[in-house]
Amino acid sequence: MRLARAFGTLSLLAYPGAAFAQIVGEPNTTLAFHVASGENDNYFLRDGRTSAQLVLTSANSTSAARRLVVALPAGNSGALAYFLPKDASADAGSSGGNPTSSTTLGVTLVEGSFKSTTADYFNVGVQADLVFDQNATLGVTIIGAVRAMRDYVEGGGTMHSIFNYTLAAYNETSVRMHRQWINTTSPDSSRYRGADLYLTVPAGSSARLAVTPGDNGTWTPPTMDIIVPANADSDPGQAGVVTVKVVTNETSLPGLDTQRLFLPQNANETTALQSVLQGLSDGESDAAKQVSFLTYEDKFTAGGWRFLTYFGRDSLIALRLLMPTLTSEAIESALGAVIERANDTGALCHEETIGDYASFVNMQNGRSDLGNAPFYDYKMIDTDLLLLPALSHYFLDLPQGAARAEQFLAQNAATLQNGTYAEILNRTISYNLARATPFSRSPQVSNLIRLRPGEPVGNWRDSNEGLGFGVYPFDVNSALVPASLRATQALLEAGVFGFTGLDAGAVGDVAGVWEAQAAGMFEVRVAQEIAESRLRNFVRAANLSEALLQGPSGNMSFYALSLKEDGTPVEVLNSDLGFNLLYGANVSRGFLQHVVDALQPYPKGLLTDIGMVVANPAYDANTTNIDILDRAAYHGTVVWSFQQGLMAAGLARQLDFCADGQNSTSVDTNSTPTQAPEWCADADFVQTLRDAQERLWTSIRGAKDQLYSEVWSYSFDNATNTFSVTDLAALSPSGTESDAIQLWSYGFLAIADPDSREWHTGDVNPRSP
Repeated sequence: MRLARAFGTLSLLAYPGAAFAQIVGEPNTTLAFHVASGENDNYFLRDGRTSAQLVLTSANSTSAARRLVVALPAGNSGALAYFLPKDASADAGSSGGNPTSSTTLGVTLVEGSFKSTTADYFNVGVQADLVFDQNATLGVTIIGAVRAMRDYVEGGGTMHSIFNYTLAAYNETSVRMHRQWINTTSPDSSRYRGADLYLTVPAGSSARLAVTPGDNGTWTPPTMDIIVPANADSDPGQAGVVTVKVVTNETSLPGLDTQRLFLPQNANETTALQSVLQGLSDGESDAAKQVSFLTYEDKFTAGGWRFLTYFGRDSLIALRLLMPTLTSEAIESALGAVIERANDTGALCHEETIGDYASFVNMQNGRSDLGNAPFYDYKMIDTDLLLLPALSHYFLDLPQGAARAEQFLAQNAATLQNGTYAEILNRTISYNLARATPFSRSPQVSNLIRLRPGEPVGNWRDSNEGLGFGVYPFDVNSALVPASLRATQALLEAGVFGFTGLDAGAVGDVAGVWEAQAAGMFEVRVAQEIAESRLRNFVRAANLSEALLQGPSGNMSFYALSLKEDGTPVEVLNSDLGFNLLYGANVSRGFLQHVVDALQPYPKGLLTDIGMVVANPAYDANTTNIDILDRAAYHGTVVWSFQQGLMAAGLARQLDFCADGQNSTSVDTNSTPTQAPEWCADADFVQTLRDAQERLWTSIRGAKDQLYSEVWSYSFDNATNTFSVTDLAALSPSGTESDAIQLWSYGFLAIADPDSREWHTGDVNPRSP
């Protein structure tokens, strides 16, 4: 049993915060770094007591308000607060109140002040000193669940009253705001069962707090002003410094430091692998530290600040990309976390909701009796298909997994299911095979894998809009179903699983039908004249330049983003071909030609000066998708870094099938086909693939300073016909923003640039000072 599980149910009441590191076994080393992203400064900390991310609106923001976010993986909890210029009127909104005054409030973090801390009732968290340059008022404030904070920021100001805080204590130098956990059952326990946000005036600061309590309990928030002396700027002794502290009574997680996470350099490794391993294990790489912050003994977390919790899909895709660089301990930590959260049918968990928000979800589901027991979400259809390819790659391809299968699979699950990992995986294999069999018997649209009944989402493009309102996703059906079956076949043939009644050859036959039939059902063909007309309409609607349309053109053929219920294709050119390249066992010449065609300059293809967009509705007869999937949409004509990683790693994998191990630039160790693909014999075709690969990398290099963030958008200069990076949050109508660090974006650490293997190894993160 892992250490964190052994102590996971212990009450913290008996253990003061100072002894907490001894409980969870977290090393006493401190991980601390800063990342600037968009209009935010992000500060990260993990030490022997806690892990936390602090986000503060940066000085370059033109917003009059300043936002503070503190997010802790412990309970996925924290606090959100908006500070407004005191004399500016404000209206309610998802930005925490938009001051009508032109005054811009200045709030900066004192260097070196961000650190872990404890508080009464054995609460643990972080604190930092903030300098205010003028009088300020505390605006909308949410304490407790990070998910509730996300709901507010990205949900147009949505906030359930159950998340209101109470004013626990206050005077002119100290304020304590308390959020009692929903599942608290006794008045006495409310002292420690919750989270607190403190504002205090430290010694040497002349700032003062002016508090007027609300007159209607938790329904009317108090008025809290920060009063700064008029001469604060000129006299350092009068500085308007206020200490902000966020603490919670949740169990902190033991992290994986860089030495436990990454392989050390080894002279026996390939040149490509040696190159990318430089600076990872020893922690010299900024990027290695950032991955370490997101990884823990019992799970990998998806990204900060919005997703500092378990997401199965994110873990498995990140693992598949990063696996060549990771230790067995790290790989098995991620794999074990996924298996532990399988349900009794074999389906795999998409998202784990924990802490106070789990209580809220349980109540919404009519199960308040469950208290804050974690809620496991199984609505996605892709997560189930990603595990077997990861297991197969680990046990059959990588040296780290050699001779590890028996011991790993014999472990007893300790989270949701009784039985060994092998027994749970048997259910997952059977579950996936049962879903795939109908199509193998009758290859028609209705037998493809569709979104679950009543669910608007199911794959990584987790929104109705992201799929163009289709219900049969391209990536799931063309890539992930056959990949999962082929991985199962390989594991059975290698004797890794000793299952009875399951024939490897039969599983391979089912996979073969999917490989031969599924992708073709998504194919879209647009005649040259129609394609050119739609392109001209698109550039006008998207405020681009027709100069982008210069050059030869012809008939256009590509794979649809999804299919609607009746099989009608959503005619959106998209980046999901990368899944086939990385996971596919038998990728055809015709498919690769579609890849070549997609990796053309935008808007004819997907490539801009600052990365590969994930959706391009330029050829869609349904012109409403031009607005639905525009540059302000979370899954629109925007750049997701991990999608570039899939495409880059997948292209390298396919090209290496022709290299016969000679002059390989691949970091990964892939099983080569028994016979090289037929297209390898066509030198001209292979060169077209290499040209597409170079175009992709040229695009990627155009925004290398964004590489490890989640997603970004573009601005277009009609004078120069060039694209530049734009923060998605500045465009998004719903307030959707990008995480500064995103786990699967770090897949680039294990991908060698064919021309230069230096910049992406993380030696210097250009977003960090």
